[in-house]
Amino acid sequence: MINDKIRRMVVEFNPFWKARVNIEYKERAVYERIRKLIDEPQIISLCGLRRVGKTTILNKIISDIIQDHSPESILYYSFDDSQGIELLDVIDAFKEIHGKEPKFLVFDEIQKLDGWAEKVKVLYDTRKYKIFVSGSESLFLRKGTRESLAGRIYEFEIKKLNFREYLTFVGKPAMAEKPLLYENELKKELGNYLLTAGFPELAGKQDKLLIRQYVRGAIIEKIVFYDMARIYPIENPTHLISILEILVNNPGMIVDFVSFSQELGISRQTLSKYFEYLELAHLVAKLYNYSKNKSTSEKRLKKFYPTFLSTALAEGAGEEYLGKAVETCCVLSTNAGFFWRDKYKNEVDIVLTQGKEITPVEVKYRNEPRQNKGLEKFSKKYSCKQAIIVTKDTRKNTNEQTKTRWMPAHEFLLEYSR
Repeated sequence: MINDKIRRMVVEFNPFWKARVNIEYKERAVYERIRKLIDEPQIISLCGLRRVGKTTILNKIISDIIQDHSPESILYYSFDDSQGIELLDVIDAFKEIHGKEPKFLVFDEIQKLDGWAEKVKVLYDTRKYKIFVSGSESLFLRKGTRESLAGRIYEFEIKKLNFREYLTFVGKPAMAEKPLLYENELKKELGNYLLTAGFPELAGKQDKLLIRQYVRGAIIEKIVFYDMARIYPIENPTHLISILEILVNNPGMIVDFVSFSQELGISRQTLSKYFEYLELAHLVAKLYNYSKNKSTSEKRLKKFYPTFLSTALAEGAGEEYLGKAVETCCVLSTNAGFFWRDKYKNEVDIVLTQGKEITPVEVKYRNEPRQNKGLEKFSKKYSCKQAIIVTKDTRKNTNEQTKTRWMPAHEFLLEYSR
């Protein structure tokens, strides 16, 4: 027999068994790709930073399944605070309540269940269930986890809102369709977007103190002191906070691990591990120095950006910092993987790659921006068809001589976000 606590929790997590539940959902670009796979047998996994909307997307999946299936064929359960509870206990509670097996299993915060991958694999191999899982950090940290589920799982990283999604969340989607008509309004909304850092719950809010407390408390400290401390071997979590604070003040910083480790008073190996953990927890994004040779790129110095950056975190920062915030936003929104810097310190902020096409991007969020030599040298070296300068106001079309397109930041984010 299943104990009463588990049974009560299962009932509470599934209110749609008793009555129709209307979910508050606003369109996310990633969902169309997920929706196409709902009827496929493979497991669907969602991972990403805390508070980016993974649970909302799971609720949307449930809502769509109910269109074609009985609500009593679905079992949702969150392991966010369910120590000692096993998957089979939850499924057995469902069977006691309904007298049958569920067809759809939806498990939220699954990474908090020890050995989750093997347990889910066993359920998948019975071929009884369609399974959805989510996690607030990489679900594949532990060695062998990814391999054990090879061929059985589709992975999706759920990111913060891009600028177009943000406009939908604040009720202004029409602006995205006619950027020239709404140019002044879009500049203002871009400032609001940078303030909220793209977190869905903050969309439309402008209270800097509230936003600062939200990002530091509900995101950074909750992940470092609660999520990461449970999984990673971290002696002193305050070192992680120090790393993040430095990156907030210096987004896009090229990290020299030797000098940085000396500054923090830890070993280079420990610092390297900490950066790896921060990446897996989706708190940090890494850019490689571009080279056509992948192994060469991986050996060079790397740039790091905080993924949660809000202009509310930098008190008293001026125009220069705003430019770094826009650069960070462009890096995260395009899912960029590269920057470029040569031995003469010629540099390009972002290198976008799509197939064989390479597009260098320089962020010059200021009045009267100028093209730098790095962009010219990179474009010539790699025979780029186009280069882009992201600006505050300046707009110029590409011409045959320079092959450079000047774009206001709001237009770049609407066109190039992925």
